[in-house]
Amino acid sequence: MTQLKAKIFEVEQGQNECVLNNLTAASLGLSIYDRVHLTLRGRQIVAIVDFSHHFIAEGEIGLFEEVAKLLDAKQGELISIESLQRPLSLDYIKKKLDNKMLSQKEIHSIISDLMAENLSSTELAAFITAIYINGLSMDETIALTNAIAQSGDMLKVDHTIVVSEHSIGGVAGDRVSMMLVPLIASLGIRIPKTAARAISSASGTSDSMEVLCPVTLTVPQIEAVVQKTNGCLVWGGAVRLASADDKLIRIRNPLHLDPKSLLLSSILAKKKAEGAQYVLIDIPVGRGAKIERIDEAKSLARDFESLGMSLGMTIKCLISDGSSPITSGIGPALEAREVLATFETNEHNMLYEKACQMLGIVLHMVRGITYQEGYNIAVAQMQSGKALQKFREIIGAQGGNPNIKSSEIEIGKLRAKIFSDERGKISHMDNKAISRICRMLGAPSDKKAGMILKVHKGQSVEVGDELAELVATSQTKLDFVLANVPKTRIFELEKIIIDLV
Repeated sequence: MTQLKAKIFEVEQGQNECVLNNLTAASLGLSIYDRVHLTLRGRQIVAIVDFSHHFIAEGEIGLFEEVAKLLDAKQGELISIESLQRPLSLDYIKKKLDNKMLSQKEIHSIISDLMAENLSSTELAAFITAIYINGLSMDETIALTNAIAQSGDMLKVDHTIVVSEHSIGGVAGDRVSMMLVPLIASLGIRIPKTAARAISSASGTSDSMEVLCPVTLTVPQIEAVVQKTNGCLVWGGAVRLASADDKLIRIRNPLHLDPKSLLLSSILAKKKAEGAQYVLIDIPVGRGAKIERIDEAKSLARDFESLGMSLGMTIKCLISDGSSPITSGIGPALEAREVLATFETNEHNMLYEKACQMLGIVLHMVRGITYQEGYNIAVAQMQSGKALQKFREIIGAQGGNPNIKSSEIEIGKLRAKIFSDERGKISHMDNKAISRICRMLGAPSDKKAGMILKVHKGQSVEVGDELAELVATSQTKLDFVLANVPKTRIFELEKIIIDLV
């Protein structure tokens, strides 16, 4: 076993990787992307090899931050290095590239090597690309979902009925989960909801919930919150639930590859790890949403329900209108404020109606009552204040202020208004354009930034009417957005004459 002197880079690489001088690598018979076993004071990890002509001298080994932390290595310490065999999972990835079926064992091997950091980003990208091009059969999808679910911790929720819900996203201001979880929990049904942060939108459920309370909890803390309140709203990325999925997402997002099989596995693996027996999936459809056609949404719904049955879960899918934003406030603090205000005032806005209708479907699933009876129960929970009380309990149990009022949620002090330069009826409000503008203003990392919509789809406007108000904490960002708003078609008006040729 050879020993090399550690040269530590205070840079995260995103995977377990070490860097060798070309001559050192040649003497050890190593090629780029080979695997090596590194040992220091009894600590052992597997790392992928890269080369450097200039930054690493002979006899040195460059360690990125992840590897240095795992080995607890200090600058200049001697690291033992030993070559490893090429992982068999690479053959299985090539098999999928060749459009051949993978067995359950082969899929589990790929996920195991993923979790052991035995696969490079390039090799994982090849696996995702193979699925994108060739797809997965239902048996392969079941095997992948189980492998991902078993790749991390599993929540232990001691209850006869455990429910979860998920939206495939793409709609600005869709904070229905923040309404639905307290509604369900207020009826004595367990709902341990793990949620995502925003990827391309102005806010994710976790970003908005974090305005009210901590969302980065450990598994024991999540279990304690659920035990106390029946529900939670936490960031899934903070815990090792179906953690292989998070690693795959890091590869998928830059490539903008979202094959249906991976979408199914990603969502249901998380639900399985939450211990859910009943799952409600929201598939928003419409212009500007992730899915624009009803037939495509119905096909996806059938796949969800079929896969759920194979995994021992009862799945129900609803197809909702995803063509317009749900809330008028877009951005973490603005969306959190609107959720809390809806609980406080019982205003029958889109957020209120969608949450109550979704609870009706959940109660039909778990109690067998009609959708209308379930909806009526949801309205009663809202009007009695029990849903708000439960929301405050969850906020408090997660470490926030349970007595916070919507009026106390701070938003950016810098404002600018957008006015209509045309007369007509609003025919479309672009979710993607709205999210893009809000992100330019600093959301979601700047929780106080975003946009307040002053109009809704179908509303008639005159020249000079206010369409939206921009909210910011940075004048530089606000000025940049104001310079770009005319180039971004956020609002479209109905046209009788489309063009003149």
